[in-house]
Amino acid sequence: MRIFLLLFILTFTFGCATRNIKYDRNKILKKYSADYKMFVDNEKTDLETVFLDKDNIENIRIDKRTKELKITQLKRAELFHMDKLNLDSLSAGQRGWNKKKIELIVIDGIPITDSLLEKTKIDPNAIKSFNILTQEMMQKTNLCRAYNGSVILITTK
Repeated sequence: MRIFLLLFILTFTFGCATRNIKYDRNKILKKYSADYKMFVDNEKTDLETVFLDKDNIENIRIDKRTKELKITQLKRAELFHMDKLNLDSLSAGQRGWNKKKIELIVIDGIPITDSLLEKTKIDPNAIKSFNILTQEMMQKTNLCRAYNGSVILITTK
């Protein structure tokens, strides 16, 4: 009986140390970003500046003992660096856009400032919608008059 009790306690102790969770970027950031080291496909990652495609997530494993959160993808995705984004690459067939600059990028309601822009990466498959608000459009609708360039709004899945 003592052996059975000892095995039960060991199983319970080691079984509760790791667990799988569902991918919800905002909840993960809120709950785990301060205390846990985060890895995507065994590479240390700052999840605050990485936007992944939730359909490509195989599993998320949390290890409470080592304070690690490991995300495994079904297929390794090449992440796009947001600092390489310019209107020339987006303006196929649009005249005059190459002279305009991007003043602000907003991803899921989070403004990406200059200091975050060079760190921020996104999986192109994670993009649900992509809208460009030109300066002329913002002046007409009284939105963001303080910005002297275009604003890009990105919504992820």
